[in-house]
Amino acid sequence: MKEIDNYMTPAEAAYRWGISPETVKSRLKPSLYKKQINEMVEQGLIKFFQNPNGTRKEWIISTDAMEKWFGKKE
Repeated sequence: MKEIDNYMTPAEAAYRWGISPETVKSRLKPSLYKKQINEMVEQGLIKFFQNPNGTRKEWIISTDAMEKWFGKKE
């Protein structure tokens, strides 16, 4: 596996783990998981980009983050 394959969009993460995209997106909602999100950003497990003029965040998720949330994929 290439290093780049350890990082994915929420849509790819959902596909690879065989779960709903909404399930992954819900883990990225600060209103539900603010402390955990901040810790995972600090640890380099997830990151986001938000255009300074925009309101939407675009996320990148590591396989380590997915395993922490949902266990190892089958």
